Formats: sequence, C-alpha cells, structure tokens
Amino acid sequence: MNSRRVRVLVAAVLLMVFSTPVFAAELVNMEFSRAPLVEVLQILGQLGGYNVLVDPSVQGEVSFVLNDLTLQEALDLVTRTTGYRYQLIGNTLVFASEQRLKTEFGSEGVRFVAIEHVSADAARGLISLVVPSVRSFVDAELNLVVLYGLESDLQVAEHVLKEYDRQAGRSGAPVVAVSTPEVPVKPEAEETPQAEPLEFHAVPIEYADGVKILEMVRQLLPQREFGYHAEGRLLTAQTTAEEWEVLQLLIAKQDLPAFVLKGVLRSADQAVAIVEYGEKVYSLKAGEELHGWELTSIQDGTVEFKQGERSFALRMGR
Repeated sequence: MNSRRVRVLVAAVLLMVFSTPVFAAELVNMEFSRAPLVEVLQILGQLGGYNVLVDPSVQGEVSFVLNDLTLQEALDLVTRTTGYRYQLIGNTLVFASEQRLKTEFGSEGVRFVAIEHVSADAARGLISLVVPSVRSFVDAELNLVVLYGLESDLQVAEHVLKEYDRQAGRSGAPVVAVSTPEVPVKPEAEETPQAEPLEFHAVPIEYADGVKILEMVRQLLPQREFGYHAEGRLLTAQTTAEEWEVLQLLIAKQDLPAFVLKGVLRSADQAVAIVEYGEKVYSLKAGEELHGWELTSIQDGTVEFKQGERSFALRMGR
C-alpha cells in the first residue's frame, strides 16, 4: 500500500516538474500611477521574453510601487490584486479572468505537497482561505495535501503551503514591506525684470494652451502688452530685451507636451516607461522618441525627455 503511494507521489512530482512554467529569476522594480493594466501586463511579459496575449475582458488602471520582485512574483501580485489570472502556454503568457481561462484553455493540474511541521488539515484550511479557487484534499496517514486547480493557482497554493510549513518549523521575524516616498516637485522661482526700451517679440506655442500662457505672462508683467493669435498659435509681446529673455525661458518651460508618466518597470538589463499623451498610451525605452521628444533616461519614478537644447523631467503622476 505504502509502496504504491510512493510510486504515485513520484509520478506526480515528475508531472509537476515537466508542467510548471519556469520564469527567469531576474528581479524587477515597478512603479505605476493609474497606468492601464493592459500595458503593464504586456510590458511584464516582454521583460520576461514572452509573447503576450491579453483577453479583451481585461480592463482598468493600476497604481503600485513594487521593488526587488521576480517576474513570477510581479505577475502574481498584479493579476491577483486586479482580479485576473494568467497562464503560460508554450512561450505565450495569456491574461484573462479565471473563468475565461478555465473555459478557453482549461489547463488544470494536480500537486502533492508533503507537510512536516503542521497538520495537513490545518494546511488545507489555510489554502481554502488564501486560494479558494484551488480544491484540496488530505491524506492524513502521509500528512499530505493534494491540490487541484489552474496551474497558476497551484503555483501560489504550493508556495503558500511550503512557506507556512517552513515558518512553523522555525522562529523568524516577519518581513516588513518598505514603500518608496514620492519626491515633491520643486516650484519654479519667478523673476521681475525691469523695462525700457520696448521691442516687439513673437514666439509660437507648440504644445501648451496658448490662452493659459497668455494669462501667465500678463500676470508676470501686467504693465506690458501681450496678445495670442489662436489660428497661428503665436504669442506676441511688447517688452524690453531683458524682459523678453526671461519670458522666453519661462515659456519654454511651460510649452511642453502634456506627457503623463503612468509607470516605470526596471530589470537588470531593461527599462520601460509607460507614457500617456493625447488619450493614447505608449511603451518607451531609452533612445526612443515620442512626438519629437527623445526619452533619454529612465529612473525609479522619473524619466527625462530631450529635444534639441530643451529637456524636462517627468515624475510619476504629473
């Protein structure tokens, strides 16, 4: 009887080894601020070198700060906190709802987890709370928990059981999550130059709202005459040369594309930024351009763009 159980256990272990997806152990850092979930999942899969298929039912935005995670840990956290699941089929990661994966792909499996330091019944109770989608059974004689469900859920359930059993066999301090504080944006200093003599000047407004720029310069120099021509997107002014030199610098800092940084994902050899502009979302790497601006740097929570001599930094949530 026992020898038969051993043979069954060995066969199950072999099945588990040949069917479990293997993800790279490379660590990734991620920071999102209301980033489209579809973009986040696509980039995560691409960082691991996989093809990515996202079901149309996957929707929503996410905000996370997650550091020093393996790809699998990142996938598990992002999908489970958003109510979705994933499955690795060949070299393709498929993201969808749990029911959709069961209906369309139906890849379920069985895991046998030997328990040493706690009772199998207690371990089973933990699984029913943490991963309720996984069905579990107990072999009290071998103190073995048998798990049945989706492969992605089985990976989580098995990991939870082993860690629970390991912690029960030793005393250890709990792991404390550390969040990264946001860096406040420094306000721009204002200068009030002196006038005379007056000269006529004009500058095109390429990206910003010309009316708002007009209001800004009028507030800075209420004694001067300014105008904005909407058709040509041209701002005109009568100021001194010194005043105009200062205004040009201020206008250049305001006349920037309204990029919004939605997320940054970093691994040892790759970095990707998720940027929203004009109701579209773009995935960019350093050296790539977006509407004439080159992405020159990707850091944790901050990216930099450059166009000619102009450059600006974009922080999460701008």
